[in-house]
Amino acid sequence: MEQLKETLKIEFKSDVRCYPMSRLFEDLVGMANTEGGTLYLGIEDNGTVTGVNVQHKNIPQMVADIQNHTNPSLFTKMYLEEIDHKDVLVIEVPISHQLMMTTDGKYMRRRLKTDGMPETIPMKPAEILQRLSYIQALDPSAQIIKDIEADVALSKIEHERLRKMIEIYHGDTTLLELSDLEIDKALGFVKEIDGKYFPTIAGLLMVGNEKYIREFVPSHEVLFQVLDKTAVIVNPSAMHFSLLQTFEKVDMLFQSRISEREIMIGLFRVPIRNYEPEAFREGFVNALVHRDYFRMGAVQIQLTEQQMRIVSPGGFPEGVSVNNILTVAPTTRNILLVEAAKRIGLAERTGRGIDKIYASMLRSGHGIPDYSSSTDISVVLCLDSSEVDKEFVKILVSEQKRLNKELPVDVLIILSVLKQERRATLENLAIRIQKGTVEAKNTVEWLLEQGLVEGVGNGPARRYMLSSNIYAAINNSSGYTRQKGWDTIQEQEMIISYIDTYHKITRSDVIDLCRCNENHATWLLRKLVKENKIVLSGRGKYAYYQKKD
Repeated sequence: MEQLKETLKIEFKSDVRCYPMSRLFEDLVGMANTEGGTLYLGIEDNGTVTGVNVQHKNIPQMVADIQNHTNPSLFTKMYLEEIDHKDVLVIEVPISHQLMMTTDGKYMRRRLKTDGMPETIPMKPAEILQRLSYIQALDPSAQIIKDIEADVALSKIEHERLRKMIEIYHGDTTLLELSDLEIDKALGFVKEIDGKYFPTIAGLLMVGNEKYIREFVPSHEVLFQVLDKTAVIVNPSAMHFSLLQTFEKVDMLFQSRISEREIMIGLFRVPIRNYEPEAFREGFVNALVHRDYFRMGAVQIQLTEQQMRIVSPGGFPEGVSVNNILTVAPTTRNILLVEAAKRIGLAERTGRGIDKIYASMLRSGHGIPDYSSSTDISVVLCLDSSEVDKEFVKILVSEQKRLNKELPVDVLIILSVLKQERRATLENLAIRIQKGTVEAKNTVEWLLEQGLVEGVGNGPARRYMLSSNIYAAINNSSGYTRQKGWDTIQEQEMIISYIDTYHKITRSDVIDLCRCNENHATWLLRKLVKENKIVLSGRGKYAYYQKKD
């Protein structure tokens, strides 16, 4: 087993002394409650294969025992595999979309120890709630706080703030006609039990008194920081106010850090900012309403000259990842809280706030939003705030005015990628817009028709680059010439190198080597002949090319 080692998703168990079935049930439940994985019964921790015990070779019986001792029944894929001339029982465990336990009531999970080795441990009550939230079997924000009544926990001042924000952010104005209690009931901020009203987590967070937020939702904390390299410029005390008050205070701090310049595009003045307000607002509100309130830790906003960084405790909800965040269906762990934010007007009502973050950043000439630093315990959004290419912004604004509509997010991403990376294949562009190659090709073809993009090369190796018009508009015509000519130079060098190695080359060899069509191969060979670098020998199907003597 040299090719395998134990990880969070791979587990070795010795079966020399017949591994106890009760512990096996716990191990499998722990895997199902974490990321799934594969358990190898018959391998020592150090990878030495010692073989599965004869008592565990009856696969139908093993499958039945596992299903009878897990709740809900765990369905695994199980088979014997010969490794190093010994039988090993391989048990493949799928990740569970329900909370799993053993029939004797043990909830287990997997974790990595400080030495990097995995282990299976019991889940704590808070971890059970986190898991339920992650698989969307529980809405944490809808939980009722029965230790204090709503008229004490919730604040009249915060209700007035809520009304004001509905007006400012064009929320659901029908709420303005209601009393405070009616608003609370409409938004799910309170629940009635035996004629009394008690706050939900969402209600307390949105319009609660700070004293009770600290007491009943101690995980709620927001930090705001401005740095100049390593020097701290702004660092107010941690905030534990209601989400509405927190949003107001952080927004004021953020607005004070914005610097703005204007560029002229025809008769229009277009503002260019170091930090993009719409992207910040969507990112910050997302951090507040989507965070894991069962996990201690602060929402953090950090501004530097180069970037704006927003950190939200708790990883992405199940099914969401860095690789599909643009295309996955809207998913949240705090359903009640998110719906309230939408009706107030703070959150994007269609659930496509991520699209707005991308669009606002790219239309203003900044880099593509970056979630790559996110982990399973925090979502990290990094937004570029470095100097923007003003000429490139002019092109984007001019194109939008010419088309009389805003450029779609996919188009903006592709243009940004090509500006940054110079050239890209269709497959690479498909990955960047998080869609299939067919959809990527449709977008690229539209860009070709608009004269914004050009294709270079043929076949599977075809690459795309910004058009000569764009390079000219950003005063970089020499850059266009270098990029356009690079493929031809590279192909010629490949042909010469091939001849150096094999002494001759045919047209079909060039087609295979450069992954191009017949016409392009003929053109390349004729160009090299014209430059006296190679000569043609033979005729027809016997023709080949070699170095000139």
